[in-house]
Amino acid sequence: MPSFGDFVHAQFKLKIEPPKTSFSSKTVIVTGANGGLGKEIVKHIIRLDASQVIFACRSQSKGNQAKREIEALLKCNSGIIQVWELDLESAASVKSFVEKANTLPRVDVLINNAGIQAFGNNKAVYDTERTLAVNIIGTFLLSLLLLPKLRRTAQEYRVTPHMTMVTSALYDVAKYPEKHGDDIFTWSKDESHVDQMNQYNLSKLLQLYATIKLSSIIDPIDTDNPTPIVINSLDPCFCKTGLANGLTGVLKVVLKVFEWIAARPAEEGAALVVKAACAGRQTHGRYMRSGEVQEYKPIVLDEGKAAEVWEALCRRLERIQPVR
Repeated sequence: MPSFGDFVHAQFKLKIEPPKTSFSSKTVIVTGANGGLGKEIVKHIIRLDASQVIFACRSQSKGNQAKREIEALLKCNSGIIQVWELDLESAASVKSFVEKANTLPRVDVLINNAGIQAFGNNKAVYDTERTLAVNIIGTFLLSLLLLPKLRRTAQEYRVTPHMTMVTSALYDVAKYPEKHGDDIFTWSKDESHVDQMNQYNLSKLLQLYATIKLSSIIDPIDTDNPTPIVINSLDPCFCKTGLANGLTGVLKVVLKVFEWIAARPAEEGAALVVKAACAGRQTHGRYMRSGEVQEYKPIVLDEGKAAEVWEALCRRLERIQPVR
């Protein structure tokens, strides 16, 4: 977890400038785009002249409402934003979304912003606990299925596509379960194994393990591929978003008060996300915080844990979408 001094710097002292790199001609997919951080990400990208932004959201009606609000605010062409339904809890929805994305001329950027903290709703999804299901399995199913489209975009347009994971500095306080058998996802399906105060943090740790592994396989930094892609991750600082909406009781009140005291506006966190989504090859496989590449904390550098998480994830994704 960030030190107290680092937290104070990130939340109160850090000056976050709006992103300036042009997105002209680019097509950008943003998951969880209809509210909170995602909505602000889209505003930045449109101001930076993106040709098309795909609102990937679970609720079509909420997405359409957010689209209307942004268009009214920015006075942008109504054809720039498209609202597509995407439910990361449903493999069928993810596959349908990817099939549609494959009909686009190009996909330059995928921003994996959607995520949940499933307090009080422990239904099994993808045969595991819901927070891990959405933040890891659904997110990486989408990411891996879209990789070929990102690659084709790189080759055909001679550009450097980006896949950016919105994660959290809370990964460093996650408690990794040591006795989880050979599959942490199967183990987490048992409600008695789930610590609700740890589950979101754990999901962000596992997300980093998987991101590091994926980036070591796909165009590693020393690749001779002339048209590589970038896979990176970032913490957008603690921002005012809707993540606490699923909470109840005292915990919700406490988080709302803390948010009121310390949280940055979602617009500023979104600026950091957009900067990461055009940050270049030097950030491939790396983690960004406060707008800069930051070294991983020791817990992320445990190659044994990373390997077992990656292998368990791949087995599960293979069952959902067998490799042909």
